[in-house]
Amino acid sequence: MPLSAVAVAGALCLSIALIEAWLLVALLARPGGALHRFLPNRADLVRSHVDYLMMALFLFVFYGLCRLVEETPATWQIAAACLGAFFNPFAFLVHAMRPDFKEAAPPVFFAAIILSCVATTIGFGTFAWVIAIGALRGW
Repeated sequence: MPLSAVAVAGALCLSIALIEAWLLVALLARPGGALHRFLPNRADLVRSHVDYLMMALFLFVFYGLCRLVEETPATWQIAAACLGAFFNPFAFLVHAMRPDFKEAAPPVFFAAIILSCVATTIGFGTFAWVIAIGALRGW
């Protein structure tokens, strides 16, 4: 998987965050409307929006730093960071649509959240060390 996948994943996360921003504006403009029935938990939509913004920022920064230090993480590191960056905020979006999942989520949903958190931790955690080691080599 090429490093450019990180930039594409960042663009995807930012695009989702922008769509969610418009959904939030629509929810504020028409409280209690049809959109509110589809997204009853506005607080979790805000969490998803902010989390997608942060993931986009992390992906763009990591992409730029890898280019700067001329290092490319392994394919599994890139895949883990990109998948985690997409699926971690997605859990908040699901909670925005299905608030009842906070009380009684299907086991598969809970398992997906755990896998996403593991992927994010391993992906970004090891990615950071690739950048740090690359920076030390250039010192």
